[in-house]
Order: sequence, then structure tokens, then C-alpha cells
Amino acid sequence: MRLGSADGRFAIPVLAAGQFFFAQSLIVGLAASSAVADPVVSSVGLLSRVILTDNLFLTREGKESAAILQLLPNISGGRTGRSADYRFYYGPSLLFYGGGYSDLNRVFQVFQGDANIKLIDEYLGLAISARANQNVIDPSVQSVGFNALGNPDAFAQTASIQVSPVIRFPILRGDFATVELSPGINYSFTAGTAGESNQDGNYGSQSSLSIVSGDYFSRMPGSVNAPSNYYDQGGEQGTASFDATATYILTPRWQIQGLVGYDDGNYDSLSSTGGARWRITPYWSPSANTTVGLGYGYRYFGQDYYASIQHTFKKLSVSASYETTISNARTELLNQTVVNFEDPFGQPILDPLGDQSLSGSITNPPLVSGFFVQDQLNGTVAYNFGRTVGTFTVLQNHWDYQSSDLQIDQTQGSLVFNRQMSLRTAGTVGFQYWTYNQSGSNLADFNESQVWTQIDYRLNTNLYSGLTYFYSERSSDTPLQNFDENVVWLTLRWIL
Repeated sequence: MRLGSADGRFAIPVLAAGQFFFAQSLIVGLAASSAVADPVVSSVGLLSRVILTDNLFLTREGKESAAILQLLPNISGGRTGRSADYRFYYGPSLLFYGGGYSDLNRVFQVFQGDANIKLIDEYLGLAISARANQNVIDPSVQSVGFNALGNPDAFAQTASIQVSPVIRFPILRGDFATVELSPGINYSFTAGTAGESNQDGNYGSQSSLSIVSGDYFSRMPGSVNAPSNYYDQGGEQGTASFDATATYILTPRWQIQGLVGYDDGNYDSLSSTGGARWRITPYWSPSANTTVGLGYGYRYFGQDYYASIQHTFKKLSVSASYETTISNARTELLNQTVVNFEDPFGQPILDPLGDQSLSGSITNPPLVSGFFVQDQLNGTVAYNFGRTVGTFTVLQNHWDYQSSDLQIDQTQGSLVFNRQMSLRTAGTVGFQYWTYNQSGSNLADFNESQVWTQIDYRLNTNLYSGLTYFYSERSSDTPLQNFDENVVWLTLRWIL
């Protein structure tokens, strides 16, 4: 199947973010024209689902039951070729609410596309990435579930695209160093929310300059990096930084990396927006499958901690990271992971919708203006028992807003077991949790959890059925935001 037409464009249903979906078409078209052969499509299908809930608006009292019909045509694929590498998933979700709630009917777009195109080998390329998703607006304002199907007005459609020419200058064929310049531009759209008055989106730049040493410095490799990220919203706002790193290889197992640099910012803040920084990070690699790095340093906003753990061997995969960055909601949406294309063991996921509901995201920061210092812990542990795979994930964020005294701590995690019970039948049990704490007002704090069980049955080569039961519960310091919910999904899925 060929995605690109003769003029290199791909027709996709368009919502308000028309400019974004034209750019989305351009990604697929460019990838198709640059590759040697037609694009590889790994999955094409249609998901139909009936959703039965006993608490549509997630309220404590006056619960309202409803039935929802979800139709989700989808396509995904990718290619690794001589002149282009790309991956993409696209699925518009059509939601029809019964029981007199037709005013909630909507179409929300889910898309992730990443393409790297070689225009001139070793010298010139083009990197393109695009995102579209339903993202939670502000969980402290109204009740929110673990997806955008219940109480959907708590979520907003977001979309973004980044285009970056990549210009490389190998010095002495790269043996001495390689200079890489990437003057990127981007566009971000967020449907109207409490914190965003411009529903047409805004333009920005996310560029970088890097110099990476070559084989001449194999004993002590180093690099120089100068990224910047600016956008226009009632005036130019953004951040820029410069840092230089050098890594001394003590032994094959031990390395130590030093970093010095400077941060600069242009945004509303109660204190300084820039200053010098440094960090020292020892790395330990006891085997080819394991690397551990622990760093400590200082930046203008305080102490700078860093951690990275990677281990993959046979049936066990462990990954964890901790890092402090300067960011805002717009930047996080530009770089968010909407669709996972690889499992925890690094194997490609050919059918993203098979293991992911792709029904909205709650991991993003609140969609309000303002830069923050972000401390993020991200960890995954997966173990393959044979016919059963267990996966534990945790994502913890601390957002310290610079223009106010607002601080938010959000922790989310899940424990999921998937079992292949027979050639036709698979089962899943899972637990998910979410804690949210906001400084200055305990009324915004809550704890939310969800348990579920699911049975999938393959009717024939192309047709799958599924039955899923969820129970969710929230405990909040605001009594009216306490709720519980029972939900049943009846799914019928066709795959080409």
C-alpha cells in the first residue's frame, strides 16, 4: 500500500489545527519520496468499542450512567532505509455519547510521526517530528480519569510540529570532530483552555549547535552543546544554554564525565533566570548490558542531580533516569511521547494500538503558562516469564514555577501483567495510581487509583474481540471531587 500520492501529500481528516495536519501530511510524503521503496505499513485497522460507565462526569453524588461508541480507524508503520528513516501512527478517535449527551460528541486526533531524511550523505539532512493528542488541562480544577473518555471537557486537543535542517561539517572526515548545526522551527497548537487565550497556536524555534570529538580523542572524548528554545506569546520567551563536556576513560568499566556551562533565560521569574553551571558524573559499566551513571552539580536555581541506569539481559529489562531541566507546558508537548514504538526490551511494537489505549494523556504538566524547574524521575522494570510479561513503570515530576510560589508534585505508576493463555486468548490484569499535590492549597490534592482486567480473543486472522472491566476511585481533600467509577469496554477490532 502506498501512502504518498503523486504530489507527495497524504489526505487526513482536519480539525481546527489545519496547519498541523498539512505538516503531518508532509512528513509521510517526504518519507515516501526519499525512500528507495514504498513505505512499510505494519498495521491498518478499525477499532470499534462500546463503553459503559456508571459515572460519566466523575462526580461524588448524582452519578450519571452513559454508553459511548468509539470508532478508531488507524494506520501505523515505519522504515529504515538508505536515505530516510521514519515511524508514524495516526488514529482519529470518533466518540458518540448516548443517553442525551450528544453535545459531548467529538473527534480527537492521535498522531506521532518522526522522520530523518538524508539529503546529502554526511553533510545535510532533515529531521521532522509531529505530535497530536488529547492532554489533561489542569487536574486540580476538575475531576479527571485516567483517559479522555469520561468527563472529556477536562482534556484539550494539542498538536505540534518541528522541522529542523541538520547541517554537518566533519573535520578531517570526522576523525577530529564533527560540527552539527540544527536551526529548527516549530509550531504548537492547543485548543482553548484556561491558560491559553490564543487558540490559533504559536510559532517558535528550537535550535542547537554541537561539536563532538572524533577518534583522535578516544581516550578523552568531549562535546560542546548550545541549544536554544524560544517562542512568541505576547513577547519572546524561552531559554538558551551552553555547556562543554569531557569524559575521561579510566578503565573499560569506569568513566568520569565533567560538565561546565552557562544557562540563560528570558521569561517571567521571581529570581534569576541564568547563571553558571557544573556537574561531575561517574559512569560504571560492569558489562555490555549494564550502565550506571550518578552525577552531582550546581545550576543557578540550586543543586543539580543526575542519574541514569540501563540494564537489559535475557528476560530482565531495567531503565531509570533522573534529571533537572528548565521547561514549560509548550516544550513538554512538543517533545511528548504519544505512542510507544518499542517495548521495554527494545523490540519494535508493530501494532501500537494492540497494547496501548491511546485515549488521551495525563502525564503532561497543567496546560497553563509559565516556565518551571522540572525534576523528573522515570523508571521501567520489565520481566519476561515466558508466556507472561510483567511491567512496572513510575513517572514522578516536581514542577517549581518560576513566576509564582506554585509547586506541583505528581507521581504516576502502573503494574501490568500480560499473559498469552492460548493461541487465540490473551489476558491482562493491571493496577494504576496517580497522586497530585499542589503547594498553597490542599484543596487541589488527590490520590487516584484504578484496577482492571481484560480478556482478548482472536476470532480469525483479522478480527479480534475484547472485554475489559475497570474500577477507579479518587480520594481528594475537596469532598466534591471524590468519586468512584465502574466501566466496561466491549471491543471489536479489525486488522488488515
